[in-house]
Amino acid sequence: MANNGIEFTEYSKEDLRRLLPGVVTDFGSNEDARLMELPPVDGGIVGAKCGRLDAEKLIGFYAKEFVRAGGTLAFDEDVKALALGPPRGPEAGGGFDSRDFRVEGVSVHGVTEETLQAETVVLAGGAWENELLERIGLSSNVKSKKRQLFSIRTKGTRLERLLHSSGFNPLGLLPLTLLPKAGVHFNPANEKDVLLVECEDEVNCPFIDLPEHNLEAYTAENKFYERNIYPVLISYFPDFRDLPIHAMWAGLHAYNALDYLPFAFRQQNLIVVGGDGGGGMMKGDSLGRIVDSLYREQDETMLYGEVPYRTSKLSFEKRDVQREEWVI
Repeated sequence: MANNGIEFTEYSKEDLRRLLPGVVTDFGSNEDARLMELPPVDGGIVGAKCGRLDAEKLIGFYAKEFVRAGGTLAFDEDVKALALGPPRGPEAGGGFDSRDFRVEGVSVHGVTEETLQAETVVLAGGAWENELLERIGLSSNVKSKKRQLFSIRTKGTRLERLLHSSGFNPLGLLPLTLLPKAGVHFNPANEKDVLLVECEDEVNCPFIDLPEHNLEAYTAENKFYERNIYPVLISYFPDFRDLPIHAMWAGLHAYNALDYLPFAFRQQNLIVVGGDGGGGMMKGDSLGRIVDSLYREQDETMLYGEVPYRTSKLSFEKRDVQREEWVI
């Protein structure tokens, strides 16, 4: 991280004991911790420019600017298929290369029943990309997993002091905290006096190739919190003990199963982007710039901060990406 110019602060074990109310860094003879193979806490690291923002406000801003630029938003529409046009082959007498297909638009079902035509189609279908791509013989390697989020109230509980941990930032708030085991982490939502708890489980969390269209089919489960999160959570932070779940949600993260990093590629007049695995807000600006360069058929894009980036790096044919070391 230092070699890449990323600003961060390191904290020793003693620092964390002083700054994080109730944290347990060593387990001694704790039999439960031994059985779960929980590693001790040797220290911590906080990114200086890491943060949190309101996703709905950001989406609202983009939607307003999109409409102001002449775009049209369509809600309550189900995209049924990519509408293929005839390949641009020889006028007569001879075959054609089937790779010369064109996507004329998208067939929708809902408020309108028609094929929306376009010179260029950008598919950012998230968990549902395969459903559309596989019908025309393409693949994005997207596989989805159900992810669950649990809200724990802090007001009037022992967690109130943890939420308002001072010493990490000017706001006097706890940063997003990632524990050393099982991808368990929690994030402060101080405006609602809650901690949002999640676990990025891998084993025994099946991939979903063709998800349901209705996300309400995926529900959060008390038993998942009780079995997969709670034992790890109370081992490092006993103040969570016996506190009930205030609210819970479930949704899908769409991963690029090839290397768990995003992709963006162009096939004729179809641009496909996705596989950000739940990191859309963090990576969306860069992916948007790359898609714009693909649309303009430019070999290079300029990322934020005037960082040049070759657009083909995120394709599958000329892929050139580095493994992401810090993954929640």
